Amino acid sequence: MVMRNNTWTRGLAAAKTTREELAAMLDRGVAALTEDDALSILDHPFVTSAIIQKIAQDPRLSSFYSVRLKLVAHRKTPQMYAAKLVHYLHWPDLVRLSVEVMVPAPVRRAIDTQLLARTTELTLGQRITSARRCSAALIKHFLYDPDPKVFIALLVNQRLREDDLLALIASGRASRDQLSLLAGDIKWSFRYALRRALVLNPTTPRSVAAAQLRHLTVPDLRNIYHRAETSVYLRRCIERLRAETVGKRSRV
Repeated sequence: MVMRNNTWTRGLAAAKTTREELAAMLDRGVAALTEDDALSILDHPFVTSAIIQKIAQDPRLSSFYSVRLKLVAHRKTPQMYAAKLVHYLHWPDLVRLSVEVMVPAPVRRAIDTQLLARTTELTLGQRITSARRCSAALIKHFLYDPDPKVFIALLVNQRLREDDLLALIASGRASRDQLSLLAGDIKWSFRYALRRALVLNPTTPRSVAAAQLRHLTVPDLRNIYHRAETSVYLRRCIERLRAETVGKRSRV
């Protein structure tokens, strides 16, 4: 019991000390703080939204890029200030913060808006790098990038969903390169819904579409066969597949 009380007392003393340290840093007033002081305060475990607001309101302190970055990333920064400072951050930091779960959702939405506004300024290398780890908002944009290298980068993005790819295939804007890459991708090519969507898309190279047929169910094959849009080539492939199936059954 004594040990427990001593532990609690030491914890209380430590908390008091850290609060006193924070108060000491602020005693001089915000105008006297250096860049390092501001960063130390923002990293302090007992910093409050009111204190952060004072730093954000100070034009000198908020002019330091490191302080701006910390203010946007901090979960206690009042959202109106965080959203405003988003406009002054560099692209790589915006991409990183857009998927950082500790950043409040409204701030992440402001970041996504800023990212989408800047996409026309990006080089191919920047688009490829961003596609590998960007947020859902940018994924929807990069899906329609004309360069196949961007699509290849997107396919390894952990936030890419099957629904995103199905929407691309159904949009009529997917290129032959994208459809071929998707059919050969080690992760996505085994998804049944994607196999079926590839067959249904008239832009899919016919050899790629034909390779998906043996993985589809009999009802789906029947529906695809009777669709007016289905090519003669695919119909013949389905007929041969049926004949092979019947032949195997008869031999059994």
